[in-house]
Amino acid sequence: SSGINAEYGDRRNGLTWPTNAFQVLAITVLFLFSLAHFLVLCQYTSGAYLRILLVISIFFFVMTTGAKIICTLTDPADGGVFTGELSTYGQVKEPFDRAKRGHVITADLLCQICNVRVDRTSRHCSQCNKCVLRFDHHCDYINNCVGRRNYLYYIGLLLSSSLYSLLVMFNATFILYRISFKQREFLSELGWSRPRILGRDVDAAILVTLLIILVIMMFISFVLVINLLRLHLYLLYNGWTTWDYYCRSKEERKKHSYWKYKTREGTVQSMTIANVCQNNVLRPNNKTSPMPPHAI
Repeated sequence: SSGINAEYGDRRNGLTWPTNAFQVLAITVLFLFSLAHFLVLCQYTSGAYLRILLVISIFFFVMTTGAKIICTLTDPADGGVFTGELSTYGQVKEPFDRAKRGHVITADLLCQICNVRVDRTSRHCSQCNKCVLRFDHHCDYINNCVGRRNYLYYIGLLLSSSLYSLLVMFNATFILYRISFKQREFLSELGWSRPRILGRDVDAAILVTLLIILVIMMFISFVLVINLLRLHLYLLYNGWTTWDYYCRSKEERKKHSYWKYKTREGTVQSMTIANVCQNNVLRPNNKTSPMPPHAI
């Protein structure tokens, strides 16, 4: 078995069929907790605090949703996949037999599935079935690969979603504290006699239970996302991809950093974040590429 999915051809982006259960889960969680925040938690605030809370909440919601949409819709394929005369992009590929053909990408950077020469930083994703420029990893939560074309937005997604989770968690914790220990005073300030959810009076125990569940879920979400963000900031600082981190040895990683690369004259120059995150493609015939020939 090659491990290469040839049944569906290649995937253009995260909306290409088949979908992914984790992608559906991520979208569901985002909108359910946003609804809980805007329709339930925000009604327990008022005045200037409510206005500030709404502005910050809407900002983080738009940033998180926007970054997720961009990451999902971006086609992160290597440029040669788009422009190669013999490229199999958009076609159903033949099953790849590793026993007969060896590595997917040969030492001279020819992808035997995409049928094009690719950038030295590209890898062939077995799930998307195409070569991805500066391949980082395939993310099930956006159902798409993360590469040079959408990596900056992926970092933005992690940052905005972690801050959004933190905001919802702190707001829910604040309301939980006041309902649990200063209920009469708190409800009096709101002009209510009993706690409410969506305009209907409810027992305080029901509200407290829901708030505890929300706080726990937001805490778990925050911890997971912030640790993933921490990992990627560490990788970005060192000039590595997730693939480098998990598939290269420590000694190999020290030699392959995107922050430094050899020029044709043999000198070492530094790259900028713009070089790493944006679409300035280093083609395989360019000797300044920061990655040596590879085979996967």
